[in-house]
Amino acid sequence: MLTTRSLLSALQRLGVAVLAIVAPIACTPSVDEQGSAAIITLSSSSLADGTIPKKYNCDGDGISPALSWTAPPTGTQSYALIMTDPDSPVGFIRHHPFVHWVLYALPATARELPEAIPAQQQLPDGTRQANNGNHAIGYAGPCPPVTTTHRYVFTLYALDSKPELPGAASERDLRKAMHGHVIGRGQLLASFHRDNLKP
Repeated sequence: MLTTRSLLSALQRLGVAVLAIVAPIACTPSVDEQGSAAIITLSSSSLADGTIPKKYNCDGDGISPALSWTAPPTGTQSYALIMTDPDSPVGFIRHHPFVHWVLYALPATARELPEAIPAQQQLPDGTRQANNGNHAIGYAGPCPPVTTTHRYVFTLYALDSKPELPGAASERDLRKAMHGHVIGRGQLLASFHRDNLKP
């Protein structure tokens, strides 16, 4: 049988091992923490009052909103866009916001996205879409529990590269590919309060 001293020693060794596994994950800087980046102004005529209308959420048509942005910094080769819901964390070991939309390889000449982007892996201009949190391609309209309000963050990244990813890419794959290549960033915050719908 283990003595109290040997049990404590074993627990200490286990604690060190767990710390060694978790620490690299917790200390790895996110794309948003990589040095300084030029500021891009991201806006949307679809979300003029800072809320997400029915047209763009799960209680309506669920189409993607229109977005536009200012000129990027010199050296921009492409853009990436990620939309998340920080009020809906997912993940067992490491919580992260639910992902609603992932686009990348947007042309450096682009200054806007029209509404209702189709759910296709590749668009005519070369823009690509990755999987959202529902494991589907394209935009997933906000759909929080009824009577709750969630925030939704649209983040546009200007990159000095053009990521090449497999067809079934995820938001995590894109973040890895963007690491060290973000030279500009813009963010837009909107919210959606879901009413208690009655038949």
